[in-house]
Parts: sequence; C-alpha cells; structure tokens
Amino acid sequence: MLANPTILAYYNNMNPRWNLKQIRKLYGLSQSELAEAIGVKSRGTVIAIENGERSLTAEELGRLADFLGLEISDLLNFELPNYDKYKEMLTETLRRYQQYAGHPAPKTLFAKLIYLADFAWFYDTLQPMSGMKYRRDQYGPVPDQFFKAIDELIDSSSILVAYHNLTGRPTQALFLSEDAAERPTQHLSQQECDLIDKITAKWAHANTEQIVDFTHHQLPWQVTRPNEFIPYELITQEEPNNVY
Repeated sequence: MLANPTILAYYNNMNPRWNLKQIRKLYGLSQSELAEAIGVKSRGTVIAIENGERSLTAEELGRLADFLGLEISDLLNFELPNYDKYKEMLTETLRRYQQYAGHPAPKTLFAKLIYLADFAWFYDTLQPMSGMKYRRDQYGPVPDQFFKAIDELIDSSSILVAYHNLTGRPTQALFLSEDAAERPTQHLSQQECDLIDKITAKWAHANTEQIVDFTHHQLPWQVTRPNEFIPYELITQEEPNNVY
C-alpha cells in the first residue's frame, strides 16, 4: 500500500505540519506508538515530522494507513472517521442491548449491531454514522479499530467483560458499567440514537449465528472480497427490509 510519490509530494507541500499531529491525537496515540506504527526508530523522528523538519515517506504513509485501518486517500484528503462518536455508538448500543435482552451482549453479535447502525444510517442519509472503515472479516464486517475501542472502554471501566452461556458454551460478552449508563450522549443525535434503538430492539433476542448469517447475505458482504474494506454505497442497493 504505497502512495504515488507525486501525490505524496503534494501532500507534504499542501498540508500544514499539524496534520500528522492532529491524526495522532485523534486516535489517542503517543509519539512513541506512532513511531512504531510507521516503522521509524524513535519518537524524535515523529517530533521532526510534526514540526515540519522531515516529511513522511510513501512507505511510512502506507504503514500509517494500514495501522489506522484507512485508505491512503483518506489520509491525503484528511477524511477521517469520528472515533469518539464510534465509541459512543458502542456504549449506546450496549446500553440498549442490556435493556432489551436482559443480559450482556455477545461480542460478535455486538460488533454486527454497530455495523448495521452505521450502514443503515448511510442508507437513510447517504452519510455513515461514524465513518469507520469496515473490513470484510471472516465473521462479518468490522473496523480494525473495534477491538482497540473496546479495550479503551474496558480500561476506563465504561464497559465490563463477562462470560455468558447462551448456546451451551461460555461466550465472551460485554455490558455497560453503572457509571457509564448514566452518561448523556455528546456526539450522537436523537435521530441516530433512535435508529440504534430500532436495530438493537430487532436483534436483542437473536443469537450470534442469526445476525452473522443476515450480514453475510447482504450485498455489501457478497460483492466484497475477503479482508477488503466494504464501501458504504453498496448498502443503497439493498431492499429496505434487508438493511437491518
């Protein structure tokens, strides 16, 4: 995944030096973590890049895109997903799942609820809810940042982990802490929350196999190759009753 050198030169000349710093802060990365992600020896190199004393190479830009689960074009155009909003989607979906299902959410099923919300919102508005890039994983569409976001919410005690037996075997499941359950939304509109509510209510009493089967029969999954990012636009070709 390498950028065209001409495009990269344009990027280095036209984008202000705070661009990389803003990306790093948006994703909550330290300079050392970013150095490791792009394959440089020390945070000093990152500092030099952020201060305009050195430019990203094409190879480093490609590594950064891979690490963030983005296309290089997203970085060049600074079209980045709303990571904070995505994490709020996680907590709001989990809140509603607990209310409707009465038990923690199996992790795989939970990931599919988030996917359905993002793509259903695009179906209605031609804009994704979070803008995250969903990859065609073996068990269904999921952003590369899903597990990172879950770990951060666990570390902050917003989400707790349990093992719930729904199918005769222990399954890792997630539930919202009491403290997080009382927090008001900051990034989601009421209309977005309403859609999350409808989707969660529909699938709260399904099992993981049922929701995985549903997403695997949708057009976005069917026409995308393994490990590729799934274009949001594909969902607009679905019948209304097959969006979520």
